[in-house]
Amino acid sequence: MAPPNSTPQMLVLEPLPENRWELERKTFSIEALATLPKQCYIFLDVKNYPNTDGQQRQKLLAHFNVPEFVSNNTCFELNGYFGSKASYDDQVAPPAKHVTSHTTWFRCLIKMVKKVEGKDAHDDCEEYVEGTKKDYRWFEMSFFTRWDRSGLSQVLCVDVPKDFPPELQRLLERRPEPLNFQDPFAMHVSLVDQIVVHADISVWRVRDPVRLLEKTRMRTGAIFGPIHEMSRHAIHTSEILEASIDTLKEMQHCRIAIHQRLHPDLGETYREQAKDYAQFQISLVKALKLRSDSNQERLKNEINLAFNSLARQDNSVMKSIALLTMIFLPATFISALFSTTFFNMSDEDGSWQVSNKLWIYFVTTVPATFVIVIVWRVWLAKSDPITRFFKQQIKWLRTLWKNLTTRYVRPQEVREKAAQP
Repeated sequence: MAPPNSTPQMLVLEPLPENRWELERKTFSIEALATLPKQCYIFLDVKNYPNTDGQQRQKLLAHFNVPEFVSNNTCFELNGYFGSKASYDDQVAPPAKHVTSHTTWFRCLIKMVKKVEGKDAHDDCEEYVEGTKKDYRWFEMSFFTRWDRSGLSQVLCVDVPKDFPPELQRLLERRPEPLNFQDPFAMHVSLVDQIVVHADISVWRVRDPVRLLEKTRMRTGAIFGPIHEMSRHAIHTSEILEASIDTLKEMQHCRIAIHQRLHPDLGETYREQAKDYAQFQISLVKALKLRSDSNQERLKNEINLAFNSLARQDNSVMKSIALLTMIFLPATFISALFSTTFFNMSDEDGSWQVSNKLWIYFVTTVPATFVIVIVWRVWLAKSDPITRFFKQQIKWLRTLWKNLTTRYVRPQEVREKAAQP
């Protein structure tokens, strides 16, 4: 709810003669809804949308003939849905029954990321993230429509972007013909068009930093933080676009069913064109979903490239260490060996003297080296290292024994057998 000292406001967009529309700010209250024009869009900021503590939200949605369950927090926190309710003329025998009133409720989310500096596209949309400490903002848009055969056609729009009402006004005024209010879905068409426009901006707001990342190739160690944030935005965008596709599909099914039961008949041309245009809108959102999925794949490529770059850097470092080790190892070994007491240079004639106990050095060094190699191989083994290592050694010894007996023992046995009478 709005703060106690502030007056809740709403924007009302109503049609005028000559296919013009007027956007006017009015004081919001449940009672004020009854005084609104019969055909209009009503825009309500989320801070003025009644909460679930009292009965105000239920009363607001009851004005649009929306089921009470839609007013709870479960529906308010979902990423998308579509529902409808129709009333028929019960005094007419089937199959001649016609729709007398119709209500829909649906929800579409948009995650708007702060635009990349230097991008001139959609510069007028920077207010999307104003007033927030984060570099993105969620718009959890909910729409409730009410229509009846008398000409009533009202749409309540909750938590839409700031430029949504004026952009919708311009879109409606550019239509070649006015809306046909005999159609319960007449006011949905331009509304969905504007939702698609903002969904497109949302996808490009994720794509722009991805492209900037691909062009700049920042330092590998610093890339994972920005990529994590971009991946999160891309995943959210794909999720809500998938939910929007399902919502529009459900709306399309409902539109086809309702158009078949309307009285008076809208005409075959109108119904077919409405169905085809709705299908076109669904295809647009599907294309946006593919672009959002492409953003995710491009981010995965950047992550793989970063990992490969790190591996290549580590490989270069290890090669440098190995090279330095090989350079100094011979000198270190020789100096250490000659510094032992096994070797001595005579001060008198300068001759070398080698101790007859030099074999002790090899007796101790060779087994120690062998033990170190064994420990190293056990440490590198991935599963059950000790058992695996000893099995390999036993197999090697068996192979060695077989080769030795084949080469030295068996030929002698063959010769002995041949010498026997």
